Amino acid sequence: MRVLGEIKMRLRRRLSTGAAMAALAFALSAGARSASLSPAPTWRNGVLLGPARQACDLVQGTFTYNAETQKLSFKLGDKRVEMTRGSKSAKIDGKSVTLPVAPQVLNGTTYVPLRKLFDGLGLDVKPYGTTSWIVCTDKLCIRLQVPEKPK
Repeated sequence: MRVLGEIKMRLRRRLSTGAAMAALAFALSAGARSASLSPAPTWRNGVLLGPARQACDLVQGTFTYNAETQKLSFKLGDKRVEMTRGSKSAKIDGKSVTLPVAPQVLNGTTYVPLRKLFDGLGLDVKPYGTTSWIVCTDKLCIRLQVPEKPK
């Protein structure tokens, strides 16, 4: 994975932003392991929601849930994201933010806005085609299968 990090840095230095991102997505997809979430992510109001615990496990983070307060906590390295079921208010590293869609229970599983979660944990997230995202930490790159965004 160190090689992918070096490729990423070199591409960003040498290419324009648009070209760098396209080249980066291609380079990362070649070295990324393929993964999917179960239960599968779903789109709600233009936002991709995914199962909270499984999304955190996918990137090797730590997840905790407080049933009394309905608070979901995610930690990866020194990054921390806190969300509450049914609330658009969240905290990323102690700073208040507004989520595009509140975490919600779908078929018995708590779903959260994936992009906001991954960004808050300091991950690099890039779309790859219409049914994948490339999600990278400093240790791993994952090609996450996602449903196509409805039009």
